[in-house]
Amino acid sequence: MNTPSDPSIELASAVRSAIQDIAVGPDRGRDISAALALEVMQGILDSRVDEVQAAIFLIALRMKRETKDEFAGLLSALMASTEAATVKVPTLVCLADPFDGYVRHYSITPFIAPVLAACGLPALIHGVESVGPKFGATAHQVYRAFGINPLMSQEQAATAIETEGWAYLDQSLYNPKLYALNQLRNRIVKRSALTTLERLLCPLKAEHQTSLALGYVHKAYPEIYAAMAKVVGYDSAVLFKGVEGGLAPALNKPLRRFYCDTEMTWAEPAKQIIDTEPLVSGKTAAALVSSSGNDDTVEATLALGLKTLNGEKGVARESLSLAAGHILFSNRDDLTFMQAVEKVQQCLDNGSAWNAFNGLASS
Repeated sequence: MNTPSDPSIELASAVRSAIQDIAVGPDRGRDISAALALEVMQGILDSRVDEVQAAIFLIALRMKRETKDEFAGLLSALMASTEAATVKVPTLVCLADPFDGYVRHYSITPFIAPVLAACGLPALIHGVESVGPKFGATAHQVYRAFGINPLMSQEQAATAIETEGWAYLDQSLYNPKLYALNQLRNRIVKRSALTTLERLLCPLKAEHQTSLALGYVHKAYPEIYAAMAKVVGYDSAVLFKGVEGGLAPALNKPLRRFYCDTEMTWAEPAKQIIDTEPLVSGKTAAALVSSSGNDDTVEATLALGLKTLNGEKGVARESLSLAAGHILFSNRDDLTFMQAVEKVQQCLDNGSAWNAFNGLASS
């Protein structure tokens, strides 16, 4: 007679099997299936896997280099633990900035969402207050310093998008299981697959079209991100090689832009590579204003952003114009790239971008 299987024994066996396959040695690790990656990741999220084994699993996957199937399995587990809701807007762009923040540059990305809102494109940015390995300045910290609530509920964020055109949503609220792994991730020190995948999650979706805008650093990642955007179900995605892996491209270098949509196949997910000339030329043009790396980075980032939102000229304005302009261009068929940049700059000059930013602090 068959006896019911013990789920805890089955999970322990799955974890052991996965580690035995991937943690073999240099160039000898064996790939695992999406189903096995999903099962183990679900166990980790549910705190049913020993922390030592969880760390070994994530580290060994990264050292072996994750396959698309492994990424897809891990991402499916993260999606299953994400609380998702629909916003009453026809379109929405989800801004995916590095969750561990910025340490070498002042970031203009906390200000992209209100600029896009002023341009008529609803936007959501999500993240955490702080996480390794960089523990840099984050949008969460910048918003809190200005008086915007970085811990608004999902319902409050949806209302903010419907009324103000943009919102920030913290991972601690839309995926508490993933957020609970931050201490373990900090002890691991190095980046794991979670660092790659958490930015792809979509806690809020539009009624019709939801797109992704994401920055990357390493050249192998556009194809991975494009494939995973399809797993999540985004209607389209635009990927930029950005400063510190963020959404702000370097001003003194040609821009590499990848685009994918639902019509592209899994085997060839990213197309339409576009190289544009630098918006600012010459050796004196920094990729972005360098930060001093001290404790005043958040305050200095906020001060720089507020000046830019109020129409001040300079490198930060050009960076914000380029980043927001490309995202707007990717989501508006009726605008050329330069028209999108001009629209962004108009919103910076006429005060509508500042009003969108300030509106969330007042609401």
